[in-house]
Amino acid sequence: MNKEAYEEINAWAVKKSAILRHNPIQYIVKAMLASFFIGFGIMLSFKLAEPFFDAGSPATVLMLGAFFGIALVLILYGGAELFTGNTMYFTMSTMSGKTNWKEALAVLGACYTGNLLGALCFALFISGAGIYNDPANSQYLMDVVSHKMHYPASQLFFKAILCNWIVCLAVWIPMQMKGDMAKIVTMLLFVMTFVVAGFEHSVANMVLFSLALAVPHPEAISVASAIHNLIPVTLGNIIGGSVFVGMVYVYLAKPVQKSIPKEAKERITVKLLEMNKSRR
Repeated sequence: MNKEAYEEINAWAVKKSAILRHNPIQYIVKAMLASFFIGFGIMLSFKLAEPFFDAGSPATVLMLGAFFGIALVLILYGGAELFTGNTMYFTMSTMSGKTNWKEALAVLGACYTGNLLGALCFALFISGAGIYNDPANSQYLMDVVSHKMHYPASQLFFKAILCNWIVCLAVWIPMQMKGDMAKIVTMLLFVMTFVVAGFEHSVANMVLFSLALAVPHPEAISVASAIHNLIPVTLGNIIGGSVFVGMVYVYLAKPVQKSIPKEAKERITVKLLEMNKSRR
């Protein structure tokens, strides 16, 4: 495993915690930006997929996922703060002793709050722009939201674990690569995987649900149904990022220490003595 990437994760976690401690408003704004960037990705993806949905094309989901990864690219290169990614960052940094659990919880709480505020603000912008005033322009969006809001909680939980597992890998793997283009393509492919597979991302859902609720929508879409989705999805995302990426790679980062048998140690000592004599 790339040691530099591991150290970079720790350095970023320390920096994130310091920003929240010294300038909490700035940190909340950075978290709100993440939701705006995800909102841009949602708008692009659903606009591309809507004609395919209307035509009943099997390529609808592929079009939805093809460019949604632009949201993650904007977040990482635009300096925004994403709750789901921070579950990995702060698990790694806290287990390595660079931060503590109190700092981790504080950042995660502030980030989740900022992401939610950003989702609500983005929905107000889209509502004000009148983009989805005509229900004919949002049929696929409403269909996706309606299904997400009514899946069983157990399914949402496991879909969320799988989702943030992939999302955090989309952050972690490119950190070990050279060249921005390679990193961006990798991010796009990872994110496309979770979208096409139908996994659940808490912050993306915040933005999607806020958007659907802010414009004309079917009765099946409600605040209560949104909460039904977000609770198990948030818990699943935490486990996916912290356990399956954060804890796993902290464990893999530990050096393997093999005990050398006593007889082998004695043979090594004798050989070293003979080498020293020959040099003299």
